[in-house]
Amino acid sequence: MLASCGFHPRGSVTRLTDLGSIYVDASRDLSIAASVEEALIDAAFELARNRDEADILLRLTDEKQAERVVSVNSTGRVSELELSHTVNMLIAESVDGDAPVYPENQNFNRVEVTREYTYDQTGVLGKENEARILRAEMKEELVRQIILRTIASLAPSVSALSVDNPVR
Repeated sequence: MLASCGFHPRGSVTRLTDLGSIYVDASRDLSIAASVEEALIDAAFELARNRDEADILLRLTDEKQAERVVSVNSTGRVSELELSHTVNMLIAESVDGDAPVYPENQNFNRVEVTREYTYDQTGVLGKENEARILRAEMKEELVRQIILRTIASLAPSVSALSVDNPVR
């Protein structure tokens, strides 16, 4: 009922489609590229087929997955491991109908997800399955963070659109 009157909480994004289309500028070997595209569609973004048709560019680079030892027990065996999954992102918007261009002085925004888990050498298969599940959850979380950061960086544009053309 509140939605029908045009109400939306402060800071919420309501008009992403007015921003134009977005192109995910990522290499084919990036494991999260397809997931990011699906999540953008779910978030009401329109995907551009190529860079030339896009109003917004989202560059994703330097994806890294790592594992490191966090702690060892008294016998020198690994007792805790840390998994990390990172990617760098950069957003460019078109200005006054011109093609979007990445600003030269803008730094990449690093998105990182880390998880720790206990390791037991007597249950290697179970711990490997746990690590596989954690990696899948981390990938989902990384994609969520990329989408939220994309929306947040475009929020001033969305706010201006909402003020100029309020939803009724």
